[in-house]
Amino acid sequence: MNVKLCMITTAALFFTGQVVHAQKVLKDTATKEQKIEEVVMVGYGTQKKSEVTASVSQVKASEIAGLVTPSFESQLAGRAAGVNVTTNTGIVGAAPNISIRGVNSINSGTYPLIILDGMPIFTGDTGGYAPNNALADINPSDIESIEILKDGAAAAIYGSRAANGVMIITTKKGKKGRFQLDYNTYTGFADAAKRFNLLQTPDFLAISNEKRSNRGLAPWAVGNTLNTDWQKAVLRTATQTDHNISLQGGMAKGSYFASVGYTKQDGIILSNGMERFSARFNVNQEVNNWLKVGVNLGVTRTAYEGLNNTTNGLSGAISNAVKQLPNTAIYDSNGPFGYNIDVVGSNTIVGKGQNTEYIANNLPNILYVLKTNRFESKVLRVLGDIYADAKILPYLNYRLQISADRSQNEGLLYYNAFHGDGVGSKGRIQNNNSTFERYNFQNVLTFDKTFGQHKVGVTLVNEYQKEVLSSFFGGGTDLANSFFNSNVISGSYGTPISGGGKTDFALISYAARFNYDFGKRYFFQGIIRRDDLSSLPVGGRVGYFPGASLGWNVSNENFFKGAKDVINDLKLRASYGRVGNSNIGNYPYLSLYGTSKYGDLNGIGYSQMGNDNLRWERSEKFDYGVDFGLFKNKVRINVDYFINNIDEMIQKVSVDPSLGIPDNEYSANIGAAKNKGWEFSVNYSPIKNDNFEININANLSLINNRITRLNDGKDIFPTNPDWNNIDLNYRIHKEGYTMNQLYGVKYWGVNPTNGNPVYHRLDGSLVQLNIPNNSYFVFDPNNPSKMDEVGAAPQNQLLGNTIPKYFGAFNLSMRYRDFDFGTLVRFSGGNYIMNITRREMLSQFFVNNSTEILGRWQSPDNPGDGWTPRLWSSNDPGVNGPSVSNSRFIEKGDFIKFDNITLGYSLNKDFLNKLNIQKLRLYIQAQNAVIITKYSGADPEMQINGIDYNGVPRQRVFSVGLNVTL
Repeated sequence: MNVKLCMITTAALFFTGQVVHAQKVLKDTATKEQKIEEVVMVGYGTQKKSEVTASVSQVKASEIAGLVTPSFESQLAGRAAGVNVTTNTGIVGAAPNISIRGVNSINSGTYPLIILDGMPIFTGDTGGYAPNNALADINPSDIESIEILKDGAAAAIYGSRAANGVMIITTKKGKKGRFQLDYNTYTGFADAAKRFNLLQTPDFLAISNEKRSNRGLAPWAVGNTLNTDWQKAVLRTATQTDHNISLQGGMAKGSYFASVGYTKQDGIILSNGMERFSARFNVNQEVNNWLKVGVNLGVTRTAYEGLNNTTNGLSGAISNAVKQLPNTAIYDSNGPFGYNIDVVGSNTIVGKGQNTEYIANNLPNILYVLKTNRFESKVLRVLGDIYADAKILPYLNYRLQISADRSQNEGLLYYNAFHGDGVGSKGRIQNNNSTFERYNFQNVLTFDKTFGQHKVGVTLVNEYQKEVLSSFFGGGTDLANSFFNSNVISGSYGTPISGGGKTDFALISYAARFNYDFGKRYFFQGIIRRDDLSSLPVGGRVGYFPGASLGWNVSNENFFKGAKDVINDLKLRASYGRVGNSNIGNYPYLSLYGTSKYGDLNGIGYSQMGNDNLRWERSEKFDYGVDFGLFKNKVRINVDYFINNIDEMIQKVSVDPSLGIPDNEYSANIGAAKNKGWEFSVNYSPIKNDNFEININANLSLINNRITRLNDGKDIFPTNPDWNNIDLNYRIHKEGYTMNQLYGVKYWGVNPTNGNPVYHRLDGSLVQLNIPNNSYFVFDPNNPSKMDEVGAAPQNQLLGNTIPKYFGAFNLSMRYRDFDFGTLVRFSGGNYIMNITRREMLSQFFVNNSTEILGRWQSPDNPGDGWTPRLWSSNDPGVNGPSVSNSRFIEKGDFIKFDNITLGYSLNKDFLNKLNIQKLRLYIQAQNAVIITKYSGADPEMQINGIDYNGVPRQRVFSVGLNVTL
């Protein structure tokens, strides 16, 4: 214990951070011209782009400027090879999924490490009752560049946190010289890119009553005077606006950058939206010729309004709207509060209109629910650091940095007592408060010196990180009155509820990096990092993470001079690195006791079985790359081949129930997987002059994912029970296959003689489900009318991989005089999705259905589309006969999509000079603001042809914007 305390004290005394993004100016003595040599962030420092030997991608601010997205990571989609950004829902505030070179874990975190100005920051949802994306607290207008560390050698400097790759964000800094003021704004209009094709009233009446008549029951659907579009009622054309003002400049030995921003984004679903106020202040000052100090500070206040989008909730905006009956009204002047709501016993339910029966499951009127219920999150986020750079010698520098990331989230939940989610609890009010605090202390000692043709760089790092997460909630049910809907008020509820929790985490690290360059031809980099992580047991919490890379700049060799007229640059790279995944929870190795109540008595109970041998998941990454430029560097090409061996993945190990272990399982390192593939990036600039400029770039990633080892080879079924089908699950992790394989019964089609659904068995035989008695019989395609041999139920089998085998983008930008044009096209494919929504709309839980059901079997003479069985109903109008199996709804995940098209115009320079304006640009843009792709690797039930059944549709936005620089 004393040793650990000593280590913490040492770390607290010497801290440093990451060197800011910069450019180095070289002077050509022959031509007297200045050339700017680009540098990139590489973790705790910078490196010239020409000297980089690891796999690092850079996205500059100019590439993502003006895109209509409230958070920067959505703007990354398609910008860098190997980086896949997808959004599963159009709900404002929901965080996108980010994967770098594939999915790297089954049970642990798969999100990359995000570094902001040298500080590791929180990601994901930070609490409250509305989705909130922690990365949306960074104003995209404040970002200067984003570097993505993809291979092991680049990421090894971050050790146990780098298994999923690293993103380094650098915010804008002031530049010495004249004062500059920038104002950027846009206003946009968003709507749903697609809606479900549901039955309108005439077809709804025919289909609904055919279900009943097939079973000999009387019709229940009556009334053709209304044809209500419930989807249209909950959707809207949403406005989005953004304003950003920044000031920058510098005098003498200091510089500054300051900005304020305002963003308001209404969701295309009623009651959904966000509003953000942001401010940033970055300043640095040279105290004297050897000491520079500075501050980077960002503050945001963001308010989110969310929706109740539980997987099977009755008040999910879209899932409710598509279940409503088209021949019923939304509003009723004689109904409660002017809505079409009936009181039935102790429940309230959407009115049935002229129909003879009510819709099943006490489905509420969604418009009333959206108006009255509240789901809110308000986030106050402070991201800041102070630093000092001391130049000890011309070639020796020391940097101290102390950073803090503090996010405080206030949440409000209110369920109206009269109708919807709050009927059972007679109204519900709840507040919560969660606080995320992270303090990071770093120091870096940097040695950088050239000896003739030998250039040597050494970086020594010491880092200490501490974080504390705390939360509590309180409220109650049985509300006295709906007036008490904006906060928990003492005495306003009958049954109180409360709870909370607290957890913490600490990390102590030491790292060293050695760089060597001989004659700008041969490069070597070696890294070693030591992490001491509190999340692991004492005997295994210390880990060592090495990395190394080699580079050969062939184009600088004497023998290559003859080829330089065609091949201007040619560099070969190879790298290796071992990194870890520390996103495994804070106490997975401990045997834990938790609270346990028995009636009115409090107590504690055994809640988790520990494992003293638990370690972090480990990845060994290999990369082989080549970079070259052709025809005076008009063409730049980068090619990488990578292998990522993931070992010691944490899985749950089942134990005998008689042992009394909580949940009959514990965590252990027993899994392995592999990602391998290719990355290609091309940048082509055929024309570049004062009047005309064209730039084309494209990237392509090919990825193969395999699970190579599971515990005793046993399959893992992710937690997603499928209660609407004969299949028990539709996802599986299986040894030798990609993660999240689709899994279910394979569908053959419809028996043309009787309309029964027919399924495959594993032995190749076919069985049909006899709809009237719900039993199986052997099916013979050559004699379909025969049904005298009892058959066994069909068995689940693998139906396809969900992780794309390829993805990429094509980007074109053009400028002619004062006009500019840009477009980005993304693509992905080689995978399959499970279209749960399509199946739901043909299944027993839908009263109204999609228009696809019009192709149902009706008779031997009218067999329909051959895929939709005959309709069948029970006494409950919420039941629609048998479902067909999963495989019918397995669809290819291939897509090609325009993400944005921008057309801009810069006003005449002479006109601007009279107004003392450096730059003024107007632009219009059409954009897919939410990138919902046909990628279902993580949550296949959420990926529905661009429509999220449990959330909201994908958005498309048309916007106009203005950039002004004074």
